[in-house]
Amino acid sequence: MVATLLTSGPEAVVVAKRLIEMVAGKKVDEVMPLTVLTIAERRASAEAKEGLTAFLEKRSPSWVKKQD
Repeated sequence: MVATLLTSGPEAVVVAKRLIEMVAGKKVDEVMPLTVLTIAERRASAEAKEGLTAFLEKRSPSWVKKQD
């Protein structure tokens, strides 16, 4: 699981951790607008675009260190 997380977009991981902290213990209806907005912003980010491009080009995204 750790290996998989290490290939995730670093900005996305930070935002996901913050979002979890913000919504933990709250009612779904209460936090849904924030969750939707946060996900939409991440999907439009440069990091998300690089991740999608890398996937389509069948290569690792720029943040994944290549093995020597």
